[in-house]
Amino acid sequence: MEDEKLLQLVTDVGFHMLSYGGEIYRVEETVKRICAAYGADSADIFAIPSTIIVSITHQNKTCSKTRRLSTKGTDLDKVDHLNDLSRRLCREKPDYAEAKQMLSQVNAGEEYPLWVLCCAHGGAALIFALFFGGNWKDGLWALPIGVVIKLTSYWLGKCGANSFFITVICGALSALLAGFGAQLRFIDQISHVLMGAIMNLVPGLMLTNAMRDIMAGDFIAGLMRIAEAVLIGAGIAVGVMIPLTLFQPLLGKSSVRGDFLTCLYAAAGVIAFGIVFNIRSKKLLFSALGGTMSWFAYLLTCNYFSSDIFGYFFAAVVMSVYAEVFSRIHKMPVTIYLVAGLIPLVPGSGIYRTMEYCVMGENQLFWQTGLYTLEISAVIGFAMICVSSIVRILFTIQSRGAGFAKEGEKR
Repeated sequence: MEDEKLLQLVTDVGFHMLSYGGEIYRVEETVKRICAAYGADSADIFAIPSTIIVSITHQNKTCSKTRRLSTKGTDLDKVDHLNDLSRRLCREKPDYAEAKQMLSQVNAGEEYPLWVLCCAHGGAALIFALFFGGNWKDGLWALPIGVVIKLTSYWLGKCGANSFFITVICGALSALLAGFGAQLRFIDQISHVLMGAIMNLVPGLMLTNAMRDIMAGDFIAGLMRIAEAVLIGAGIAVGVMIPLTLFQPLLGKSSVRGDFLTCLYAAAGVIAFGIVFNIRSKKLLFSALGGTMSWFAYLLTCNYFSSDIFGYFFAAVVMSVYAEVFSRIHKMPVTIYLVAGLIPLVPGSGIYRTMEYCVMGENQLFWQTGLYTLEISAVIGFAMICVSSIVRILFTIQSRGAGFAKEGEKR
């Protein structure tokens, strides 16, 4: 394949993997493997959440290409198929036209229809309203708010609205509808309902991935994700602030329930978010099982320590090990199981409470809660890095041992 065509192909593969939510290291490693398979002398890749730059050197000739992401989301089914495509390209080495056709087929893959995504957002709102201590009336009132959030964000996105503006509007609608529920006496307080509804908005997973990127050495990507998470949190705060000032006496308090019934809520919440992330078939069920196991591990450990930080660390280790094992059994990227399975652990409630204290003018609690939320994100990210590093070391040792064994047989 000509260098220019190879450069175009690998840049497109990396671009789409990045736009669908693939990890930075996965994007870079995928592009390098494809370039090496097609005979490039070297390949240098620089990827951040908004841009990918690829340079290929072959026979003392270097060519480069840059692509910038205008929109991005999370579509883990396509990340999985792009990962399979990269292996197929390395194995079969098809020509440029055939490879582009394979890539087009991946991009045209199945997606859940809008009504299913609306049900998933509504279901997530219902489940997390229960998860954070609400009753079934709270959950039932949160369900349509979750649907409204999805329909509003979908419509505004089609109109080309800025993501910050969309977050502000969705946050305001959530608080306003929750307040109306309290005024109508259908619910007693709005905290549980609001917490469940805005779990569809809070960037807890983004904040956790940012800390993991920083610990993995991808400082620019990590800092960009942190800035984006802070911006989203600020958008939620701005949107929720005005309605909350009207309904503040009805706000109440929310907290995660400590009984083991929350394990079922965790599984249901993972399934709802798994649909949002376009996870399909058995992958969705295995993600839910992983989320249940991680939350169960948290409940087992957090009560034995004065701080629940170790509980988050142990639960993230359990989830990471689970994802590493089943990703290799099913030959899928680790992120398929890890992203959705971590939903019960990510500090969405911490981001919500930080916003709540900001609205109420509790500056000391605002800073304390905000720093504690960052600490939880760092602990979860550290656990993921530890497990991933240990697994890589073990596989490296195993592969070297196999290599030495083959050399011994030849001798």
